[in-house]
Amino acid sequence: MKRTIVSLLLLTFITAGSALSAQGVDKDPDLEKLYQQIDDAIDHSPQYVAKRLGQIDDSRKMLSEENDLEKQFALAEQLFALYMPYRNDSALYFANLCVTLADSLQRKDMVGLYRSQMARQCSNAGMYVESLDLLKQVDRQALDREGLTKYYWAWMHICGEIGSYSQLEENRKKYFALQDSYRDSVLSVAEEGSEEFLHLKMDVLSARKLFQDALALSENWLGKVADGTHENAYAAFYRSMVYEKLGNNRLVRYWLGKSALNDIKSAVNDQASLFMLAERLCEDGDYDRAYRYVRFCEKCNTAFSPQLRNYQERYVNRVMQAVYQAANDRYSQLLTIACVGALLLIAVVVWLLWKRKRTIVAPTTDDYEVGHLDAIRQ
Repeated sequence: MKRTIVSLLLLTFITAGSALSAQGVDKDPDLEKLYQQIDDAIDHSPQYVAKRLGQIDDSRKMLSEENDLEKQFALAEQLFALYMPYRNDSALYFANLCVTLADSLQRKDMVGLYRSQMARQCSNAGMYVESLDLLKQVDRQALDREGLTKYYWAWMHICGEIGSYSQLEENRKKYFALQDSYRDSVLSVAEEGSEEFLHLKMDVLSARKLFQDALALSENWLGKVADGTHENAYAAFYRSMVYEKLGNNRLVRYWLGKSALNDIKSAVNDQASLFMLAERLCEDGDYDRAYRYVRFCEKCNTAFSPQLRNYQERYVNRVMQAVYQAANDRYSQLLTIACVGALLLIAVVVWLLWKRKRTIVAPTTDDYEVGHLDAIRQ
C-alpha cells in the first residue's frame, strides 16, 4: 500500500514537472553572463554587418545581371527582406521595385502585398502619412491569404502608432478601436503558426491572463526559429512581455537580452529590445552599461532611419536622465567625501601644531641654576 502511494506521488510530481516544463517555466538565468555576451556582440557588430552587406552585394549583383522578370522579382524580394530590418530607405526602394515588377508580371496579388509591406515599413519609421496613402492604393480583392495578413497587419500597426502619439483623446480612442478591429482581421486570416498569428495569439492569451498558455505557445514558437536570427529575436521579445505581466523582472531582462543579442548578431538596425533593456539596467544601477547600450541603439537606429521615432526618444531620454542623475549623485558624494576629508585633515594639522606647542615649553628654575653653576665651574 505504501509503495502504491509513493509511486502515485512520484508520478504526480513527474507529471506536474513535465507540465510546468511544457508551459515554459524558465530557470533562474545568469544575467551577467548574458550581458557579457551582448557586450561582446556589440564589439564584434562590424563583422555581423559585413556579413549582411556581403549577402546584399551578392543579391544586387545577381539582380543587375538578370533579364528574366520573374527571377528579377524573386531577387528584389530577397533584397527587400535583407534591407527591411537594416536600412529603411533601401527597403522601401526594393519594395517599390517589387511593386513595379509585379505589375509588369500582372501579379495584382503581389502588387497589393508589397504596397502593404511598404506601408508597414513607412509606419515603422514614423512616416504615417505615406503609410496611409499606400494602404489606400491596395486592391484588397486581389490579395490572397498572405497578402490579406500583411495588409491588415499594416493597418493595425499604423492605427496603433497614430493612436499612441496623438495628442487628441478622441483620435486616440478612434485609432485604438481601429487597431483592435484590424487585429481581429489579422487573426481571422493569418495562417496558424505564422509570425503574425503567434504574436497576436500571445497578446490575446496574456490579455486573458492565461499566462502559462502564452508561455507554452512561446516555447513552441522559439522551437521553430533558429537561434541567432531576427525571427528568434522577435519571438524572445514577446516572451519577455509575458514575464512583464507576470512581474518576473529577471526573466524580463533575460528574454529582452536574448532578443537584443540575436538582433545584434543578425545586424538588425531597427533596435527595440536593447532600448528597453537599457532602461531596466538603469533601474538596477548598471548605468555605464545602460549608457553604452543606448548609444549603440542610437547609432543603429540612425542607420536604419535618420530620425529617431518617438518611443526611441523616450527611452533615450529616460536612460540619459538616469545616467546624468547617477553621475550627479556620485559627484555630490565625492564632493561630500572630499569636504569631510579636508576638514579632518585640517583638524589633524591643528591638533599636531597644538601638541607640538605643548612640548616646547620654557626652561624651569632648576634648569637655570644648573646651567649657572656649570658656567662658574668653567
